[in-house]
Amino acid sequence: MVLGVSLAAAAVLMTTPQLITPYPAHAAWFESAAFFPRVSLALACVAGLFELYQRRSSIELADSDELDSSAANMRQALGMLALFGLYMLAVPWMGYLSSTWLFLLASGAWLGLSRRATFSLSVLLSLAMWLVFVKVLKVYFGHGWLM
Repeated sequence: MVLGVSLAAAAVLMTTPQLITPYPAHAAWFESAAFFPRVSLALACVAGLFELYQRRSSIELADSDELDSSAANMRQALGMLALFGLYMLAVPWMGYLSSTWLFLLASGAWLGLSRRATFSLSVLLSLAMWLVFVKVLKVYFGHGWLM
């Protein structure tokens, strides 16, 4: 199945360059609306091939690596869902960068990460996601009162 999905993504990527065209026509390739679907298909191909390689070269272990659902902390899971709901409401009001940073700070604190790790990860991830979505992919999030 993984091989089929990877091959299908490769076939679509190779056979449809004329269907996924830049809009507007004078846009640079990385600012075009065509950039995201083409990169997504390429990533699906690479991910499928990597998954196949991992499955073929892995050694079967006696113990399972699957997560045990009985060990899940429902309080933390529900808290994260609530934080994400607040985050979705805050993005149009506060702006993408500031609301993402606050969401990651609150998430790290809720999950019990150290202050240093929480602050470092929240700053780095919020800036990286802002650069990718706002500057590279040109996703419009509206204008909040902060960035």
